[in-house]
Amino acid sequence: MRKLFSSKSRKENNTPAVRSEQQQSRESISLTVKGKRILYASLMVVAVVCATIALRIIISEVQEDAEARQEYQVLRERFPEVSRPVIVEDEPVEEIAPAEEVEEEEEEYERIRELRDMSLDELSSNNRDFVGWINALQTIDYPVVRGRDNIRYLNTTFHGGINSAGTIFMDYRHLEGFDEHVSILYGHNGRDGSMFAGLINYLNPNFLRNNPIINVTTRDGRTLSYRVFDARLTDAWDSAYTIGISDTSRAASEFTNAPANTSHFLLLSTCTRSNDYDERVLVFAALT
Repeated sequence: MRKLFSSKSRKENNTPAVRSEQQQSRESISLTVKGKRILYASLMVVAVVCATIALRIIISEVQEDAEARQEYQVLRERFPEVSRPVIVEDEPVEEIAPAEEVEEEEEEYERIRELRDMSLDELSSNNRDFVGWINALQTIDYPVVRGRDNIRYLNTTFHGGINSAGTIFMDYRHLEGFDEHVSILYGHNGRDGSMFAGLINYLNPNFLRNNPIINVTTRDGRTLSYRVFDARLTDAWDSAYTIGISDTSRAASEFTNAPANTSHFLLLSTCTRSNDYDERVLVFAALT
């Protein structure tokens, strides 16, 4: 009886219906495995494509930064009398030294003035929007322009190249340039630490105290020296941006720690590269 039952069971298990179910089961498993393989392969393709795009973006940004650095470095080397100005007083040298030394010093100052004026003329011929050159810290050393709006120089270099580094630019509404009661300059917080990236250091009071001087050489050959007296983390809607545009009388009351009897101010503005697109660093300086 056991053999008959066993034989019968095997025969039943071998029926076409059972074989069909087993085959369907194997095919289902096979399809599931194939589906997973296709899914994994698709995910790998997507990952490779995304990585390739990201790598290209990084390479493009690195190349762009390098191109901007090169352009501005060439300008610094071409115009050293403007980039790293020697403070030349307009008054004659006091004759406290031997006459020959006084004469040599005056001749040297005159030579520097001539070279500086020639450099300023050439910079102006290269870009008619040129209004001066700013020098601060060891990293801020750039020509300054003023365009027809506050958009053009966000992504345009001094020589007109399209580049996200842009150019340091003055608010286009300052028609009198650095002679305005309040002048505002804008610059990017460069990915590579260029442009106005160094301004964020002024949020540290000790750094501010130790690095207070900002020099500006104007288009007409004057060297203006400003002293930083305050810096703050703020946003693009800070009321300070309107001072000097619509109401200069508020400067004395709204600029914290401003030196007494100061009539001209310089504001430097940059972003923070944070997730908050509107976040800004504002640095306040007074003409000395």
